[in-house]
Amino acid sequence: MRKIIGLVIGVSLLGMLFAGSFLGAFHQPEPHGVPVAVVAPAELVQRLQSGIDQRKEGAFSLGAYPSFDAARAALLDREVDAVLVPGEDRLVVAGAGGRTAATVITAAFQGAAQAQGRVLRVEDAVPLPPGDSGGISGMFYVLSLVLPGLALALLLSRAAPGLGLAGRLGALAAGALTAGTAVAWLADPVFGALPGRFGWLVLVSSGIVLTIGLVVSGLLKTVGMAGMGLAGLLFIPIGLPASGGPLGARFIPEWYAAVGQFLPIGPAGQAVQNTVFFDGAALGAPLGVLTGWALLGLVLLMLPGRRPAPAPVPAPVAV
Repeated sequence: MRKIIGLVIGVSLLGMLFAGSFLGAFHQPEPHGVPVAVVAPAELVQRLQSGIDQRKEGAFSLGAYPSFDAARAALLDREVDAVLVPGEDRLVVAGAGGRTAATVITAAFQGAAQAQGRVLRVEDAVPLPPGDSGGISGMFYVLSLVLPGLALALLLSRAAPGLGLAGRLGALAAGALTAGTAVAWLADPVFGALPGRFGWLVLVSSGIVLTIGLVVSGLLKTVGMAGMGLAGLLFIPIGLPASGGPLGARFIPEWYAAVGQFLPIGPAGQAVQNTVFFDGAALGAPLGVLTGWALLGLVLLMLPGRRPAPAPVPAPVAV
């Protein structure tokens, strides 16, 4: 009976972890320091910032840019989330960088313009593809890479527990390339949700699967199945909402977003998004985080494994 009670409590706590993590991150999204380029003198930008802060302090961070070309380049390089040209009543967003961000920015600045009796013209420099008009494919795509990474490491440890380091790395790499190619094929040619960069998408996707596989393999070797549970909890119910998911990291609680930038899920989503929609811009930071996790997994794989428990000594048989 105690085992049954413990099982019920454990399952309930697991459900509370998922619900608390996801709902805590997504239930009341608010912008936090969303960067917007403003093509205007610094003095005007400061006045605009003061007006924006009166409506919602800390929601947007405005920066002055000398020309529209410079501001647009910053948008395409993922340095800002939108470009405002006050002199032309013009706002440029990037829907593929986050539908929520584009919608919130548009509503905020259109509202400010309407309050002054002006009409703001909105353009989308990087629109979402027809195959992902809702802008949610990225989150589920990353999840479809994390799960094969977890499963690959677990099944490989069970199927070939005595495999050496070189053989295990080769098997992980082959499995990651296969899974990454298969998932990218569905996302690009089949569904058109992440279109136009199939080869690069395969490379990034395979790297994500390999990173997860290395980390989980290292944990399985050093701490056993507890490591599998730790990785699963860290990457999915914590890492996924901490990444911001379809909302983006700037629309969840700031402390949670700060945690998410050091876990592999958020950087993995950024790497996929920047590869497909922004010609590989701003890949240094997300790939750096993923590389760090992959190196951690490799180091764990190189450490001595757990010693098996000694076999019980049979009791002497009386003659």
